[in-house]
Amino acid sequence: MNKGKTVLVLLLLAVLSLPVRTAAQRRTFVEWGVLGGLNFSDFSSKDKSFDVSNKLGFQAGISIGVNLGLVAIQPEILFVRQTFGVEHADIGRVKVKSNSIDVPVLLSVRVLKPLRINVGPVFSVMNDCKYKWGSDLIDFGRARPTVSYTLGLGLVLGRNFLIDCRYNGQFTSKKTYYTEDAVRIDLKSYSVGVSIGYVF
Repeated sequence: MNKGKTVLVLLLLAVLSLPVRTAAQRRTFVEWGVLGGLNFSDFSSKDKSFDVSNKLGFQAGISIGVNLGLVAIQPEILFVRQTFGVEHADIGRVKVKSNSIDVPVLLSVRVLKPLRINVGPVFSVMNDCKYKWGSDLIDFGRARPTVSYTLGLGLVLGRNFLIDCRYNGQFTSKKTYYTEDAVRIDLKSYSVGVSIGYVF
């Protein structure tokens, strides 16, 4: 009789514990995080009348991961600052600042934990480029393509800390204007970024 009661109590406890485990699984189904770091961009042009030099930039933003087990769908919203110099005989040398709002939509492969392999398209929903000429701010045009791509690796340390390394490339060069006289430059670029983050 006592053994029967014991078994009944154990079964009841096991049933009562099921919603707790399910809730925990639901909490890990969707994860979100913050990340930020540095990027080095390489802008170049086939037009030899332009001399292009590159400087360090930075990125920061948020990510949301929908965990499907071995893979996750991970959209992000990032503010990206890239800086480069351009020199041309008509205007001299100027420093261009490119500010972008990027939306990567990543396929994050998580077969080898804690390693993440990330790949996917990047949509630049805004790209504002300007340079100073005397006391004026002059529009440079769009230096970033509307759609590009990224691939990289992420490493989760412990349960929450993230180190993320990415290569960002573009499919074709981007023509933009350089002066108000419509002098155009054919730019192509890639960048390498390293970020640290926290996953909740």
